[in-house]
Amino acid sequence: MILVFQILLGVSIAGFLCVAIKKIPVLLNYPRHSFEEISLKQKIYEKIQKLKEKIVQNTLLREAIIPKTEKSLRKFNLFILKLHNLLTKITSHLRKNKQDENKDNQDDNFNLPT
Repeated sequence: MILVFQILLGVSIAGFLCVAIKKIPVLLNYPRHSFEEISLKQKIYEKIQKLKEKIVQNTLLREAIIPKTEKSLRKFNLFILKLHNLLTKITSHLRKNKQDENKDNQDDNFNLPT
């Protein structure tokens, strides 16, 4: 039994050495320094820079799309300001009505017969 395990051990070591000897030339061709991985943050930054360069070079984008986008954003901003003004008026009106109602209730309390 021990003889069988020694034979299997010898065959497995010989097989390992054959594979290692065949792969040594491939391993020697790899560069000596480790591979430099570019971080995800760096990749995103580079893609944004490339996109900016394309935008600068694209005349259609500069002359047509960006001005329309700017105009739309200005209109949206104006809409939001008008909506805010309307909501402010409504809340002030409601507050005024509430105060008037409270005054009427207080006056009623003082006019009760005793």
